Amino acid sequence: MKYDRTTSRQLILSLAFLGLAVSIASIPSVKWVSLTVFIFGVCNAFVTYQVVINKHTIRYTIKLFGLKIYNKKIIHTDVEKITFKRIGWNSKLAFIKVQKGLSIRIGYFKPNDVYKDLIVFCEENEIPYKKTKDYKIIENMG
Repeated sequence: MKYDRTTSRQLILSLAFLGLAVSIASIPSVKWVSLTVFIFGVCNAFVTYQVVINKHTIRYTIKLFGLKIYNKKIIHTDVEKITFKRIGWNSKLAFIKVQKGLSIRIGYFKPNDVYKDLIVFCEENEIPYKKTKDYKIIENMG
């Protein structure tokens, strides 16, 4: 199954333009720093994340303006464990710990069934997983 996550573009772009507007009347050396922050903010607004969960693999992709900048394919034998946690007030997070390379955080993906699919992935491939107490509370809420 394929899951997507995008950043909140309106908020990030609003803050970037506000920072640029404030810096126009400031010291020249601050303008370069502010311009760099503005460019970083605009790029950050157009980052998208994608997770594809198959029977034996998980593919994690990060795209900027539609171009792949990071792509990782995780085979079930490379996964050490998956920890399900609570993030924020009412959101879930899955932390996939792999044997080699960077671990992956799965949070705020749509549709919200990504966590159920990860549990099925763990059970089918005999991967240990842990649900924290806070995660279980959110899970029981619905």
